[in-house]
Amino acid sequence: MSTPGRIAGRSASVQTQAVSKLDVSGANQAEVEAAVRRYIAKVARRYSPLLIGMLVLLLVVWLVPSVTPSNSTNFNAGLGQNLGGGGTTGGATETTVAGGPAAVGPGGAGSTGGGGGGQQALAVPKGITAPAAAGSAGVTRSGVQCGPAVRQVTWTVYAPICVPAYKGNNGGATSFGVTGDTVTVTFRRTNSTEEKAAFSIAGSAAPGSDDQYLSDLRAYVDFFNRNYELYGRRVVVKDYQPQGDNLEEDQGRDLAGAQADAAKAHDLGAFADISQSPSLAATTPYEEALAQVHVIGIGAIGVSADWFASRAPWEYSFIVNNTKAGLAAAYALCERAYGMPAIFAGDPLYKNQNRKFGLVAPDGPEYQKVADTVQQTLQKVCGAPITKRASYAIDVSQFAQESASLAAQMKAAGVTTLICACDPLIEITFSQAADGQAYHPEWFVTSFYDPQGRETSQNEWSHAITGPPIVFPPLAQRESYKAFKMARPNAEPAEKYFDLAYQNAVYLFSALQNAGPNLNPLTFQQGVFSMPHSGLGEWGVWGGGPNAFDPQINAALAYWDPNRPSDFDGVKGMWVPCEGGRYFPFDDPSAYGPAHTQVHCFGQ
Repeated sequence: MSTPGRIAGRSASVQTQAVSKLDVSGANQAEVEAAVRRYIAKVARRYSPLLIGMLVLLLVVWLVPSVTPSNSTNFNAGLGQNLGGGGTTGGATETTVAGGPAAVGPGGAGSTGGGGGGQQALAVPKGITAPAAAGSAGVTRSGVQCGPAVRQVTWTVYAPICVPAYKGNNGGATSFGVTGDTVTVTFRRTNSTEEKAAFSIAGSAAPGSDDQYLSDLRAYVDFFNRNYELYGRRVVVKDYQPQGDNLEEDQGRDLAGAQADAAKAHDLGAFADISQSPSLAATTPYEEALAQVHVIGIGAIGVSADWFASRAPWEYSFIVNNTKAGLAAAYALCERAYGMPAIFAGDPLYKNQNRKFGLVAPDGPEYQKVADTVQQTLQKVCGAPITKRASYAIDVSQFAQESASLAAQMKAAGVTTLICACDPLIEITFSQAADGQAYHPEWFVTSFYDPQGRETSQNEWSHAITGPPIVFPPLAQRESYKAFKMARPNAEPAEKYFDLAYQNAVYLFSALQNAGPNLNPLTFQQGVFSMPHSGLGEWGVWGGGPNAFDPQINAALAYWDPNRPSDFDGVKGMWVPCEGGRYFPFDDPSAYGPAHTQVHCFGQ
């Protein structure tokens, strides 16, 4: 058993090692904090919890103050501790808080129902005027009469709890990319030599131009600037021409281009980057590079929960992470598919056979993590095996050959139910290859917009189920469209996938309002994690919580109907909700029941 003296001696030794291994000379506060966290993570596997606690305390007390330059920007999280010097006034914090403890309901403005999540209290440093508590009496910038559980605006259930209009000192330049008047965000345009080939596969599902998407995005940003509480600031979008090739990056190539583009975003003074777009400008390498240069990224897709956590507080997404999606898929398949006949297959022989699962995903490490999650969870929860697992390279020029090989492998293995954790283009060529080989299984696929579904083989997609689906009400009833018409009454959206720009704006502005006037990466993260649970809207229920790097809480299932006119654009072919539109929580396996009963899709 260690004596206190021996523990103290070991702690001093570890502290010395930390100093020698952390090159913090000239570092800013955020870089020091990140370096400390990385070192602690390395030693955590070898030292006792008591020693780790002592190490954390020693590093924070001894190391951090010693390297803060006198002219550094204050990096105060507003959480009761000052993480920096200079800039805005540090030291003690006010007790009045941003986003106070008012009750949080799940509905829109005026809602008084209960909710599972709540906006957290954020203190502000001295010298910054504390805002009124969320949900307190007063009138918001949007004109809403604020009160308990009332949302900031009336037109979305995803808005944060209201804050009365702010007046006072917001602290000015509280972080890189932030001034007293502005919050700078960047948008990376696309620049791929393979775009023409990709769009030829996508057909009528191909997105519009970056100019069209940016036009819609700026309409929402201007509108939100007038209605959300940004404490005297407004969001400014700076777009730029990239050096990198986004489609090459998706294939693990041209990583130097992604790094150069992230550096460009930083040079433009970005607090955050919002390059998630229909043309897939935001790639995993680009988002990783943004984190490295300390620009917040809101655009990663197809990555794991661990990927986000390891890059905190720099990476977020309004699209569900692949760990959460993989778990939900496995839970649903265990409860409602395994051990029962493949009744939704196109092949009559399969309809009378108990399901045999096949699994396909891209060969990149993050994509394979979701495949691992599905396979391991199926085995753990219900003992379901994967009969055949295969991968493919995201290489547009090889999609036809790869698709033919995948279809042949699955058919030869007798797979009745194909789980395709795939990108939108391979789904098109894969389904066509399967149809050409007279292979007609059930498909459990990744959801994209209705136009993409129409480009697949309809013989195959007539037997496809997805979750979570992208399902819309008719255009005039769609939240994104109504908000656009409020923003620009005499115009129409320029890009057919304008809904993505709207989601981006809702997520960004909700986090900014929750962060309060002392805006910096840590308060932004707290703003994300403290998002109140929304009502049920077009994207299910959103909410915050510990490590809630994406807001998705639940999802529905849907099936493809090739003959039904789409609410998205009026053209035949759309995703139709299964189970009467019922939503299922991602994290509760028991909620997917009744167990051992077929899911109700295709009118069955």
